[in-house]
Formats: sequence, C-alpha cells, structure tokens
Amino acid sequence: MMGRQLRQGLGPATATLLLGIVAATSGCQQPTTVAAKSPTPVHLVDVSLYSPSEDLRYSASVLPFAEATLSFKSAGYVTEIKQVVGADGRRRDIGSGDYVTRGTILAQIRHQDLKNQLDQATATLSLAEAQRVEATKDYDRAKTLYASESLTKPDFDRAQAKFDSTLAAVDQANANLHQAQLALRDADLTAPFSGYIISRNIELGNLAAPGTPAFTIADTSAVKIGFGVPEYAVRRLRLGQQFSIHLEDDPKEYNGRVTSIAASADEKNRVFAIEVTVPNPKATLKPGMIASLSLTGVHKAPVPSVPLSAIVADPASSGRYAVFVAKEQGGKWVAQLREVTLGETHESGVAVDGVTPAEKVVLVGTAGLKDGDFIQVLP
Repeated sequence: MMGRQLRQGLGPATATLLLGIVAATSGCQQPTTVAAKSPTPVHLVDVSLYSPSEDLRYSASVLPFAEATLSFKSAGYVTEIKQVVGADGRRRDIGSGDYVTRGTILAQIRHQDLKNQLDQATATLSLAEAQRVEATKDYDRAKTLYASESLTKPDFDRAQAKFDSTLAAVDQANANLHQAQLALRDADLTAPFSGYIISRNIELGNLAAPGTPAFTIADTSAVKIGFGVPEYAVRRLRLGQQFSIHLEDDPKEYNGRVTSIAASADEKNRVFAIEVTVPNPKATLKPGMIASLSLTGVHKAPVPSVPLSAIVADPASSGRYAVFVAKEQGGKWVAQLREVTLGETHESGVAVDGVTPAEKVVLVGTAGLKDGDFIQVLP
C-alpha cells in the first residue's frame, strides 16, 4: 500500500533524486573478478519513525440551526393566513422564503367552532357542580340518618356512590374545560422563533386536520454543517475548534466552530459525526447549499522511515527497491540486501515497509555493495 502511495505522491524533484540514486547504485553493481574483497567503508543511519499526515477534505450540506414543522392541534377551517406585500407591490399570503419574527401569527382556524366547544364545556362544568352540591347534601343527610340507624346500609352506600360520582364528573368537566380553552388559544398558529418560511401546506378555506403540517420554518441566524471523520482524525478535534468553510463559486471564507462531536462511531461506516456551527447573520448561507471544509495535519500511526539516499534498486526484481541492512556477525559487520515497499515521501526521507526502527541501514557507501559484503562502519 505504501508503495502505491509513493508512486502517486512523489513530486518531480523527489522522483528525479530517487531515480538518480537508483541509477548510480545500479550502474556500479557490476560483477567483480576479485576473489577476496576488503570491507567497504560505509556510514550507517538508524531507521526512524515518521508520523504521516494528510489533509482531510469534506463536503456537506448546509442545515438550518433550528427547524420546526407547525400544525394545528384541533381540526378547523382556515379563516386567515398572514398577509405580506410581494415584490410586485400586491398583498399576498405568506409563503416560502418570507421572513417572520418570533410570535407572528401565521394562520388561524375558525374561532367560533372552538368557542362553541368552550361554551359547551363551561355548561357541562356548571351542571356537574350543581349535581355535586345536591349529592353533597344527600350524602350529609344519609350520614346523619345512618348514624342514628334510621337508614339502611344499602341506601347509605347508594348516597355515597352518587356523591363520589359527582366529584369525578366535576373533575372530568374541569379537564374538558381546560382542554377547550387550550384549543381556542391554539387556534392561532404562531412562529416559535424568528426565521424563514421553508414551506406552506395550507390554503384559505382548507379544513386543517390535527397534526397535519401547515408550515415549516427554519432559523438561519446560524447554520450547521455535519460530516463524519475516521477514528485517527477525531482525536485531532475538540469542541470550539475553528474551521474555515467555503462555498462553490464563492471566494469568501466563512468561519465556524465545532459544536458537537459524537461519543461513538456509526456502526455501519465507522466514522464519528461532527457538527460545525457557522454564524449567518446576513442569511448568506442557505439550507441546502454545499459547503466544503478541510482538516489539515491529521497524523496517522507512525511508520518506519529512511533517508532517500539509502534506497537502492533491487537487482533481483526490476522496478523494485531495497536497502542494505547492517548486521553484526562475529564481531564483523555485514550488509544484507532487503527489499522494501516505499510509502509517503517527506523532506529527504521516505516511509518504508520491510525494516524496523531497531535496525540500521547503509546511508553512504552503497555503490558497488552487494548482499553479504562485509562493511567497515565509519563514525
């Protein structure tokens, strides 16, 4: 995998340097006729660890800071919809794109129907209270007679049951009255916050059904941008961290801050949901727009790295690369050729797969060096 990253990520200058090194080492590794060869003087370098980083770029839809779907609680005929002056100077019903302030009455259903229900509930309560008063008198009389043994137990029980039922009837009538009062107050559909009308689904004269959406309103004084990041990136984020946001074909830069970081990853795609909130006082950012933002310098797990000059061509495999690993054997140093897979380049080094940080590789002196040659380690 790292080899593919290197082939894709090598810049022109790095590629030229690496090809020059490989060409030099390849041209000098010619067969020798010398039977015994003195140790080749070399300089060694430790295999180091490199933490690769990348810029993560995301695209996400702009969402309103808050959105609410409004509906009537009671059924009724729509008798009024708020009027505004349109671009042509004529008055019209409020609709999509119009701005409203908190508490604005957007629409009404016919009040008379609800007032009739309120009057009926009031009358029912009055009747229940009258019945309770009469039942209370009968119950008090029954208690007196029963105490003097002038009333049988069944008659006393009937008086008590009637009294208890009138108390329950009063409670029920009170509840119905309060419900009728609420229904009358809710006959006016009001905006819960200041924002823009996203949609209107009612017309004058319609019979509004309870719970059926009538308006959708959105607060865009700020907007939210949500996206998902992998595990190694979420550790780079914190609440309040600032992000730069851009829109397509808009040179202006918008700034937002991280306001939400998911506590756990999504079970399907294993990413953590992040939410960035962007102030939007002029309503420039509108719901549905596509915004792009990037997270720079995200570090992955450290990987072994060696200088570019330690890389040589692998004589056994065309197009492959290797390094000479220095091994101490019986008090002498031996160079062992080992194939490696190249990864991301960084400054004068390259990430490699095939060596470990505990090893040393030949940095200077690879020209003419072969697998198994003895080497003299220079300070």
